[in-house]
Amino acid sequence: MITGTLKPIAKSPNFKLSIATLLFDIADLRVIPNAYKNADNHPDYHIEARTPRGNALRVGSMWKAVGVNSGNDYYAITVTDRNGKTWRMNAVRNDTTPKGEFTVVPLAGGETTPIMVGGNLERTDDGALAGIIECYDFSMNVVLIPVEDKQDEKHPDFRMEVTSPSGHVIRIGSAWKAVSDRGNDYFSLSFYAPTGSQHRANAVQGEGAAAGMFNIIKLAEQPMQDAA
Repeated sequence: MITGTLKPIAKSPNFKLSIATLLFDIADLRVIPNAYKNADNHPDYHIEARTPRGNALRVGSMWKAVGVNSGNDYYAITVTDRNGKTWRMNAVRNDTTPKGEFTVVPLAGGETTPIMVGGNLERTDDGALAGIIECYDFSMNVVLIPVEDKQDEKHPDFRMEVTSPSGHVIRIGSAWKAVSDRGNDYFSLSFYAPTGSQHRANAVQGEGAAAGMFNIIKLAEQPMQDAA
C-alpha cells in the first residue's frame, strides 16, 4: 500500500522523505525540526513539499516514537497528498535498512472492509503466483512472492507486491496456504487497496480450472439472523 525511505541529511538536523503508493510517488520531501514545539503531542518535525514556484508548502508532520514491545526508535508520519487525502505511516529500521536510514511502512492492524472482489492468480515456474485483483474501484497487477524465512506457522507463506507509477515495489499484503473442509487447496489473502483500505479475499481453484490457476473471490458471507 505504501513504501519509501527516510534519510538523514548529512551535517543537518533535517531528513529527506520519499513515498510511493499505487496512486502516486512523492520524492524529496523535506523534513525539518519543529522549532515551535511546546507540548508533548505537538509534532517533532514538519514535512514540506515545494510548490511550482519553489516555495515551501507544509504537507505533513512527524513524531519521534519508541516501539512498545521492541523498544526500538521509529517515526510516526502523516502526509496529505495532492487530492487532500491524509496518509498515516511509520518509518522503521530492520535488518536490511542501510545504516542511519528508515523504511516507510503502513500502519499495522486496522479494520478490514468487505468488498466485491474478483481476479485470478496463476502459479509461475519459480513457485510464485501472478495475476490481477480488481473490484468496482481498482484493478491492480499483483505478484505473490514465497516467504523463504518463515519461522512460525502463523506467519504468511507469501508477500503480496505491486509496482508504483514510478516503478517502486510496494508490499500491499500477505497470503497464507489453506485447505478447505472438502480438502481443496486455496490461498487466504489480506491486502490493502490503492486508496489505503484493507480487505480480505480467497484464491480458489474452480471446477475444471487448469492446474495452477486460481480465481479470487470474496469471503463467504455469514447468514443473517432472523429478527426477534
